[in-house]
Amino acid sequence: MEIDWKEFSDNTRKGEDMWGHYTTATGELFVVADGASTHQGEKTGKDVVNYIDERLKQDANKVERSRHLKELIHSINDESVKINEGAYAAIAGILYKGNSLFAFGAGDVSILARKPSGKIIQVLPLDLFMQKDVAESTAMDEIGSVVDGKEITEENYIQRAEQYMNHGLSNAVGIGETFYLNEQSFYTKDGAAILIATDGITDPFMIPHKKAGKVLKENAEKLYDVINLSNSAEEAVNALNDLLWDTQVKEKKKIKADDRTGIFLYMHEQD
Repeated sequence: MEIDWKEFSDNTRKGEDMWGHYTTATGELFVVADGASTHQGEKTGKDVVNYIDERLKQDANKVERSRHLKELIHSINDESVKINEGAYAAIAGILYKGNSLFAFGAGDVSILARKPSGKIIQVLPLDLFMQKDVAESTAMDEIGSVVDGKEITEENYIQRAEQYMNHGLSNAVGIGETFYLNEQSFYTKDGAAILIATDGITDPFMIPHKKAGKVLKENAEKLYDVINLSNSAEEAVNALNDLLWDTQVKEKKKIKADDRTGIFLYMHEQD
């Protein structure tokens, strides 16, 4: 199977998105990361995604199997958690080897896949919830600290816990020492396509889809069109660019000002 791929990147607002293509010992690695931060310290989410990129450039060539990649990402988390409290990054990607794909992700970077039939699925669940007991315990540990200019106290830590329970980055790289990576392995097929994308791309055009599984066309009609009506990754990038332009300029619909980064991958049988 051959992969035709191309990136889309509009990283001009906060500069906290990252995309990367890396050569591993046995295949290719495609990664998209979306940095975030409370901007309390000198370091921000941009520093986290830059660190992720540096480590992948340095160590991707040592990755032979998915377990090596998981070990590498956990190692990245061990260091990125030290960059600055409140600086972290959602991450998702595809490790490609032969006809096999290993998808991984943590946080709210989406991986959408088009089956040869044209149906679109979300490959991995989004980490949109932290369990209540964990959220309350985490918030209690923050009592006495200042978050976004507001002190966490015994009187308001429950509100802080509720933030964690609805935070798309509660399990992102660099947010804490405890780290869980969603994963899924599958085989490629001719005519399949994949989009790895930050929320700046998916949020305006897809009803929030928190679980892995089928994405109904009526819940993501414009993204369906971008992926299904394109025959190559370059066509999909151009279609996405046109979609953003048409939505904001022709339809005069405001889209959340955000960085937008993604990678399109189209699968074709080798001649």
